[in-house]
Amino acid sequence: MWHQPYCWCGLMIEDFDRRISEFEKLLQKMATEITSGVIFERLLPMDLWRKAEESVTTLRSLTERLTESMLVLKPEMTPTIERRFRAVLQPLDEFKEILFRKSDNPMENSRLALEQLRKAVMGASDLLQLAKGIRGDPSRGIMEVIRLKEVSKTKEYLASIPVPEVIHLRFINLRKQLENLRFHMSNLERALGETRMHIAMVQDELAKFRPSQPEGVTERPKVGVEAEKPEAEEEKVEEPTLLRKDKQSALPEF
Repeated sequence: MWHQPYCWCGLMIEDFDRRISEFEKLLQKMATEITSGVIFERLLPMDLWRKAEESVTTLRSLTERLTESMLVLKPEMTPTIERRFRAVLQPLDEFKEILFRKSDNPMENSRLALEQLRKAVMGASDLLQLAKGIRGDPSRGIMEVIRLKEVSKTKEYLASIPVPEVIHLRFINLRKQLENLRFHMSNLERALGETRMHIAMVQDELAKFRPSQPEGVTERPKVGVEAEKPEAEEEKVEEPTLLRKDKQSALPEF
């Protein structure tokens, strides 16, 4: 047995509970009227009808509504539900038909009609018990469908709620600010890319730069020990000052 509660199907269940409660109260009222003698067989047919008409009409209406909910919540029990439904309505129809039937013995008609009314009340009691059983164990598939339907209606309702004008204007302003920020970020990224490209070009040009020896400067003849210095050492002496670490700060600006 599946007894999981369905809070999200509250509207359907609450309506079913209300119908069960109304149905049960009416049955108690009719049973009291019959047993206490308010409705009894010694009344003339039209007098009996006037006393019972309101209760009989209400019982028919509640039976139809209760049965409708039962068929929705437990469709796999349709044959049983319809059988219990007929067990209430057929005696009610007989009750009214007998009372309005022309007869030489009207008191007999009242007696026969009252028997049908008792039969209808008994059938209604069986229908009530079936309804309570369905309330405790509704069809799982049907309840899931009802839940999805209620969720859909809730979303539609929330979407239809109007937004105050002030909040709407603030949202529009915020969206414009975000669009402007996105535009400026795009320009900044483009400018940054161009700057990196120019830096790379300058670095390439600096790597190629080698200054020539100034005109009019003659190489001093090597004598003695200087003439015997290794070639590598001579090259170190004649290395351009531009490439020395302590002179790099004197590079020309571009």
